[in-house]
Amino acid sequence: MSLCTAGGAMLAVVLAGVAHPQAYATGDDREKLSAEVLRELVPSPDGPGCAAAVGKRGSVAWEAGRGKADLTTGRPITSKTVFDMASNSKQFTADAVLLLAGRHQLALSDPLSEFLDDPPAWTRDVTLGDLMRHTSGITDYQDLLEAKGIELTDPAGQQEAIAAILASQPEDPPGERFSYSNSNYVLLAHVVERVTGKPFPAFLQQEFFTPLHLRMVLSPAVDVPGKAKSYEEKDGSFTPNASPWKQYGDGSVQTTPGEFVRWADNYRTGRIGGPELLTGVTQGAVSVGDVLRPRGIEEGRYGAGILLLPDKSLVHRGDWEGFHSTFKVSPDRSTAVAVACNVDSPDNFRAANRLLDIWAR
Repeated sequence: MSLCTAGGAMLAVVLAGVAHPQAYATGDDREKLSAEVLRELVPSPDGPGCAAAVGKRGSVAWEAGRGKADLTTGRPITSKTVFDMASNSKQFTADAVLLLAGRHQLALSDPLSEFLDDPPAWTRDVTLGDLMRHTSGITDYQDLLEAKGIELTDPAGQQEAIAAILASQPEDPPGERFSYSNSNYVLLAHVVERVTGKPFPAFLQQEFFTPLHLRMVLSPAVDVPGKAKSYEEKDGSFTPNASPWKQYGDGSVQTTPGEFVRWADNYRTGRIGGPELLTGVTQGAVSVGDVLRPRGIEEGRYGAGILLLPDKSLVHRGDWEGFHSTFKVSPDRSTAVAVACNVDSPDNFRAANRLLDIWAR
């Protein structure tokens, strides 16, 4: 899940610092340089912090953590600390849809209405492809729930979000423009459940996590074993920052950065989904407009739950309450980086860029 409900805001944060990547030496200095990047990202080891990992062709080449996973107990962040990866979870939802499309159980051209019991008229014009690429025009469910008086501190689950979405009207005609909305991916998770007859978390476990031997779980629950507590910083002090909302499809994958860079190798091998999934990840990707130009990038395109940059690298950002993560895969798909923090860290995308620059040469 991500609270970046506007495409411009989301992508501006994602691409901070990308215009002028700094060159680093490689070889024996890589681990030392990587540790320096993490220390700069988390200056004090006594507050909340971050973990980072680099993957090379499916193996973890480097990983480390710095800061505290729990300020009350003093538990440190290590390479084994679990984080909510927030909107970085969207790629699994999109890939689940692509997997089913490859099995001819659905098509991206199918209207959303086919997967609903009592579909509003507007759902006949919204396709699954529109949902996947954020061109549906549907309002973010966070805004819809809050308009009904349901705050982030109030309980709200998947059904409440879907009911609010279906009771609303899209802001724009489908297919007209890119507009980032978490509603799209909550609906896609519902579609997968409808087609397969399985709970969405169980489907991901069966089709992705278990075959790839990934220590991941899709769970919107706050209390996941080994998970960091999330915090909000205000005036130099930290307070816990957690919500009882329990939506999924748009977020809620719980794992470590090391496991995430292991997952990244599927973008190279196509072990799950084969060539069709690899093609589908970027095929039909839509322009996000001129949002990236202030960062020195002329174009960016949103595909299957991930952003494709002009150099062919893949990137996404995740933000949910105090959890913030950045995931990036090199143009040749051989190197991946994941950085996850349990407090707002505006520089974590810049840190990911630096780590990729260290290890991708």
